[in-house]
Amino acid sequence: MEHSRTTPSEAGLLLGDSALLALSFLGWAAYLFGDLRQENPLYFDQYVSLFTLVMVLWLALSLGMGTHRLPAGIEIRTVLSRFYRLVLLHAALLAIWTVSLKTSTFYSRAFLGLFIGTYALLGTFFRMAWVYLLRRRYRSGRGLRRIATVGNTGPWDRVHATLARHPEYGYALAGHVEDIADLALTDIEEVWASPDVAVESLHWAEKYGLRLRLVPDLGVLGAQRTRILPLGDLPIVELRPEPLSQGLHAWVKRAMDIGGALVGILLILSWLTPLLSLFLLPRGGVFYRQGRYGWGGRPFQIWKFRTMHAHAEGDRQAVAHDARITPLGQWLRWTHVDELPQLWNVLRGDMSLVGPRPHMTSDHEAYSKAIRAYGIRHWVKPGMTGLAQARGLVGEKDERLMQERIQADLYYVENWSFLFDLKIMASTLLGLKRWV
Repeated sequence: MEHSRTTPSEAGLLLGDSALLALSFLGWAAYLFGDLRQENPLYFDQYVSLFTLVMVLWLALSLGMGTHRLPAGIEIRTVLSRFYRLVLLHAALLAIWTVSLKTSTFYSRAFLGLFIGTYALLGTFFRMAWVYLLRRRYRSGRGLRRIATVGNTGPWDRVHATLARHPEYGYALAGHVEDIADLALTDIEEVWASPDVAVESLHWAEKYGLRLRLVPDLGVLGAQRTRILPLGDLPIVELRPEPLSQGLHAWVKRAMDIGGALVGILLILSWLTPLLSLFLLPRGGVFYRQGRYGWGGRPFQIWKFRTMHAHAEGDRQAVAHDARITPLGQWLRWTHVDELPQLWNVLRGDMSLVGPRPHMTSDHEAYSKAIRAYGIRHWVKPGMTGLAQARGLVGEKDERLMQERIQADLYYVENWSFLFDLKIMASTLLGLKRWV
């Protein structure tokens, strides 16, 4: 939840980040060039001008992009995403400046690359530590903003439970009343009101100079995220705004998919496929294809290494000690090596490295009828792994477990980011279920 003032934690982040930027520039300049003032005064003047431009441009971009804002409940991947956008734009503008003004002859490309790369690396670790320490401070009860909630139609049970469970969000509940007239003014910084008491709450908040926030009960609609879109003077509430529909995000994800698939095919499948074919060809073939539903609900053929006997029934879910699975197939399934041919699906564009796992046709038809919002998972391409898999929500299916899987899929659709994909892949490979 955004605030309008700059908090001490945001000011500290801004100042610390500027110090890292200056340290990266001056440190590499001293290491690579020594004392330019004495050895080459002309180059010294040019680097002083560059340093001034670097700092002024960085400050303007930081303030304009809100890079150092730390709204309540902020997640580290959001902080880092903003930071990387700042770094890329800053570097691009510096490159344009040095080329367009024909000053590039004064500047070492190695220096520019090392300075920007070092700043990006130091800035990453600095932000991770800063958010961790900020949340730790909130959990200890220090620095919390005291709020009061007003109204009887809002989702107050969930709001109060969330505030109690997550002090790291930066808020502490001072009390709840149904009528704003019953609210005591003691040590309150904000008022959160339900829409039914919005007008009287606004008058009361304006009288005492307090900030008012409205809390509509949109939870009944099942959306985990919403966004306000302007239509002239009218605010329109968009449910489930998915990041992959915005800007270049889909291109970034596709580039990562192509790069990851090519690396996997060249480094793993290129030698693993001929090796496994020695054992699988006599048992009915190396690969197995099966129909699944993908992006937009369109059908496609998924590829796997064969793990069952050649004439086994393949249209029902495998269970523990399934007689259809060969001994080698048991190992392939246990290690998930049988999924590696899906790198071809990723390269073709049927799948992504990360996304909701595509279900068998029979499961898809059953759960699309039984589970609310099941179809939302088709807003993105299915993945070789997903948030549900990274959290360990795998195994034989029942309705409760499938509900948890679908909720994880919906959270992924609504909260995708490049860093989130990396985190899910790392969690899957390392078995860090609690990391996501």
